[in-house]
Amino acid sequence: KISMASTLTPTTFKVKIKEEHVVRNISTLYENIVEIKNVTNVDRRIVTIPHTSSVDLININGVVPGAGTFPSSSIQYARITNLDNSSSLAVTFSSSRDEYWSQKLNPTTSLVWSGAEVSGSSFNGTLSSDLTSIKVYPMSSSIDVEYVIVNA
Repeated sequence: KISMASTLTPTTFKVKIKEEHVVRNISTLYENIVEIKNVTNVDRRIVTIPHTSSVDLININGVVPGAGTFPSSSIQYARITNLDNSSSLAVTFSSSRDEYWSQKLNPTTSLVWSGAEVSGSSFNGTLSSDLTSIKVYPMSSSIDVEYVIVNA
């Protein structure tokens, strides 16, 4: 009899964001460290997005984790980075209420967020829906994109 049981102990995921701003030879340094406890899943992937194609990069509509699918209820950190040094990327978010919005991601920049709760209208005290999917579109040529998703 072969036993394949394993127990993965939740761990702490640490993110360090460091910015240095230099304007007119005046330097300002900002550093923030975020620790996310009880992390159960981390997914990091680099994908080449072909020119003139849209790609479903992340599906957040699942109840349980799967191939490219992450439960919206447990997302604690997410980052998308445009790894290209000259071409921009459009990132389109969709929500559980069929709301859509897109954002341009310039070369070598990142977009970071800390949960899946959103509102597709003016904020009125509550976030009324969840992200369900994230698509990416190269704006002028094929682009390498990296994403990191952390669930706890």
